[in-house]
Amino acid sequence: MDNNLDFKKIEENKHLLAETTYDCIKNLFSKEEQENILVAEIDSEYMDGIKLCEHYNIDMKSGVNCLICECKRGENKSYVALLVPTGYKYNMSSTVRKYTNSRMVSVASLDYVLEKTKMEYGSINPIGLPQEWKIFIDPKVLEVDRIICGSGLQKSKISLPSKYLSKLNNVEILENLAREVD
Repeated sequence: MDNNLDFKKIEENKHLLAETTYDCIKNLFSKEEQENILVAEIDSEYMDGIKLCEHYNIDMKSGVNCLICECKRGENKSYVALLVPTGYKYNMSSTVRKYTNSRMVSVASLDYVLEKTKMEYGSINPIGLPQEWKIFIDPKVLEVDRIICGSGLQKSKISLPSKYLSKLNNVEILENLAREVD
């Protein structure tokens, strides 16, 4: 990794991970896979994807943003996580709405997300989300070998092989989820 972050093994640095994230890693990934999941402390002023990449010299293709959306159709509600590379917008209105057969898709209530994930604002990640939530990943996220995403805590970021995302519950690759910023 050619960046300015000091990534270390999670086992010696579990204080840098949200409890839900750490528990998911310990329960879902093999010991060998866990050795390839790293965590680095950051200045929380730079937790935002673009600021993080610029400040710590991270290739924007490696940075991944995670947004939780609420999908509604009538009285039915569901929640989905959307993963796109840093610097891209989420294509919620057309792609996610059509794919989930929802009437309306919107950013989920922050209070609800923080309560359900036990993660901090600005560091929500797909590792350790409630099991019933689907995780939609734009294929661009998988074009790089390693990604950098939130750790569940504002003070750190995780680096892991992008292929590990396929081991998470309810993962689906969704074309056209990410759209270029105009």
